[in-house]
Formats: sequence, C-alpha cells, structure tokens
Amino acid sequence: MSIALSERRSLARHRRALGYWAVSIGMFASLWISTQIQPAPWMHLPMLFTHLASVIAGLGATVMLDVKALRWVTGAQQLSDLWLFERSVTPLAWAGITGLLFTGAFLQPSLDEPITALKMVAVFVAAMNGVALGRLTDTLRRMPPDTRFAAAPTRLKLWCLSSAATSQIAWWTAVIIGMLNTSGA
Repeated sequence: MSIALSERRSLARHRRALGYWAVSIGMFASLWISTQIQPAPWMHLPMLFTHLASVIAGLGATVMLDVKALRWVTGAQQLSDLWLFERSVTPLAWAGITGLLFTGAFLQPSLDEPITALKMVAVFVAAMNGVALGRLTDTLRRMPPDTRFAAAPTRLKLWCLSSAATSQIAWWTAVIIGMLNTSGA
C-alpha cells in the first residue's frame, strides 16, 4: 500500500470519527436544549416549518440517492454516475439532519414517551449511518467507473444493500412517528 493511500485512509478514518462525534454531540445538545428552555409560542410555527423542510431535504436526498443506486444495481447506469450524484445530494442530506437536530430542540418533544424516544433513536441511526456511508463511498470511488453491481464482491453488495435499508428504515420510522406525534395520534 502506498504512503499516499495509507494517509488518505487515515484521514478518512479521522473524518468519520469526527463525524460520529459531531452527530453524537449534536443529538445530545438538541435533546438537552429541549429540556432546558421554554421557547416563545411564536417560535413554534417557524420551527415546525423548518423541521418539515429539513425532513423533506434529508429524506428526499436519501430517497433520490437510493433510487440512483438502484439504477446501478439493475445495470441501468454506471457506477461513475452514482459517484457524481452522491456528491451533489450528500450536502442536502446533512443539511436535513442538521436542521432536524436544531429545530427539534425548540419543538418540545415529549421525551418521556417511548414512541418519541424511538423517533430520536431513528434520527440518530440515520445520521450515524450517514457518517458510516463515507467509508462505503470511499470504497466505491476506488473501483473502476464502469464496475457493474453484479461484478462487485458479495461483501460489498451486502454492504450497499444493508446501508440503504438501514437508511430507509431509520428515515421512514422517524417520519411516521413524527407525523403521528404531530397529529396527536
């Protein structure tokens, strides 16, 4: 292994570690703030609107990326197309997660309710999976641009599929619980 490759992998590991810490601290801060402050009533509607916009941004980016990945899985497009698309939607997904953590702190979640706790876990899992996807993305970028999914190693295929499933399950769990909580169900 060349020194440059070794250094790049080390740097990527450090970036992921910082990402895991940032997500953990962000979630903790959001939950802590939600228990420490009583936002002014006028803040509820703008925060709810921004929270919903963050859901649309984050979930939308995730669904779009997974659809693009599915096109690679079925052979309808090249791996290089997936690389380019991933670069454009990843910032949108992170903007969504960041917005959720920020606005969620001001929406007074009922943290004593088990269903709300499950929602918080789902958001945390979606964000941590997003950090973990950095390693998968790095691995895919080292492959030839015309690599077909069918020709990829089985371990890599399982990694891709399990990461996508984890992401979708986490996002949709959070969305459905959020909808139920907001509707008062």
